[in-house]
Amino acid sequence: MMDLDEKAIRQFGMPSILLMENAGRSVIEEMELRFGSLRGSKILVAAGKGKNGGDGFVAARHASQRGADVTVLLLGAETNFQGDVRTNYDILKNTIGPRMTLLRSFTAKEFSEKRFDYIVDAIFGTSFHGEVQGKFKNVVEWINSQRKSEVIAVDIPSGVNASTGECSSTFVRACLTVTMALPKVGLYLGRGKEASGSVAVADIQMPPALTGKLTSRLFLAGEEDVRENLPVRSIEAHKQSVGKIFILAGSKGLTGAALLCSQSAMRAGAGAVVLGIPSAVFSAVSRRTLEVMPLELPSTSEGTAASSSMALIVPKMKWADVILIGPGFSQNPETAELARRVISTSTKTLVIDADGLNALANDLSLLKTRKCRYVILTPHLGEFSRLSRLPADEIARNKIHIARSFAQKYNVVLVLKGAPTIVATPDGVVVVNSTGNAGMATAGSGDVLGGIIAALVGQHNTPVQAAINGVHVHGRSGDVARDDIGEMGMIASDILRRVPAVLKQLQQNGHRRVE
Repeated sequence: MMDLDEKAIRQFGMPSILLMENAGRSVIEEMELRFGSLRGSKILVAAGKGKNGGDGFVAARHASQRGADVTVLLLGAETNFQGDVRTNYDILKNTIGPRMTLLRSFTAKEFSEKRFDYIVDAIFGTSFHGEVQGKFKNVVEWINSQRKSEVIAVDIPSGVNASTGECSSTFVRACLTVTMALPKVGLYLGRGKEASGSVAVADIQMPPALTGKLTSRLFLAGEEDVRENLPVRSIEAHKQSVGKIFILAGSKGLTGAALLCSQSAMRAGAGAVVLGIPSAVFSAVSRRTLEVMPLELPSTSEGTAASSSMALIVPKMKWADVILIGPGFSQNPETAELARRVISTSTKTLVIDADGLNALANDLSLLKTRKCRYVILTPHLGEFSRLSRLPADEIARNKIHIARSFAQKYNVVLVLKGAPTIVATPDGVVVVNSTGNAGMATAGSGDVLGGIIAALVGQHNTPVQAAINGVHVHGRSGDVARDDIGEMGMIASDILRRVPAVLKQLQQNGHRRVE
């Protein structure tokens, strides 16, 4: 964005003050769109000394013109205002009317009795990094304490790193962030997502010749992107043509994972699912399956799949279009070796999750010598730490770069689960998911995701499409569950039950069937 601003001004002759005017006005227009008329409302604009503060001055002027009572809290000395910021400050100061107040100091005691309907955070912009300190920290803490005020961040909440999503120990928690021209990566990563609330991207009239020629390897997947690529079932479809899925999952004490991933594959449209499970739990699992076809495998003494299972597994590997291995499969050494044999010999697309990943972590060379063309890995942060041999906190700080490098090095589609989940492809593209919520941090949620992705591959999505679409559908199903029952009580089967309705909703306005 800094580069685009520079090019818009230098190459296209667009006055920088016009970009600031458009930005500040957009904040007020988005507030009206979300909250209705601002007439008579009480608004506080907390403005820093930089360009973000300049946007805040413009927003304050437009809010006052719409009949709001506006208080502007200056968090920088007037002598520090430069360029367009100074110009907009002077305009504001020279047009103060009865509905405008300028405050040049802040103390928590002074503000203890003040009440505002809206607080506009224009303190720090996208260049912020480090820690919020001193008077700024006091202001941010006070903003966060105003439970009855709607907090709107200009471009990015103060205290959030726009490139990484890392947050200062004190940061603004906004209900709405109005960001300018293009989404910022930090609005969707880590605690930056928590800080940002709903994100609206404002059109500040950046020259189309600039934004239209952007080349990027980083994308945000939205609803329209997924609709364009969801499988469309032919009128001549039959169960063999819409995905034959073979799943190796489950062990003693971990039967739920096998049930969740196999049922989610069916609910996501798979034509036929065979579930290979050890004999120690076969009876318990088979009683819970109707559409899923259970395959009894020899067990180890610990109730996990034994190495002799390979004789029964090989025919199903030949039958299947895609193989999902790992959910609840256990870390028994014999079973882990069985998982590695499957991975090394399969010629079909592999979706590897959970204990399949743990088995793989001990011998990553299998990814280099494998026989199948496509592999999709679906680790959470801890599993990816074991795969990459990097500390989890280092991955969290630089997940996009690390995920991209791993996917390219091992020629895999990497689904790195988290807040948010990202998909990294073998050609270096990274796609950030836009759905999901904290309620999905529950046992079995990842098993549901694995089944969805496998089903979409079976319905002729490419592995990259299946990963992106599957993550979106999974997150959206979790969002529907949250809206129905809340975050705290959500369990994995709640997510699973919403998958068909989410797919229906996405397809209703998607592709028309071509016969």
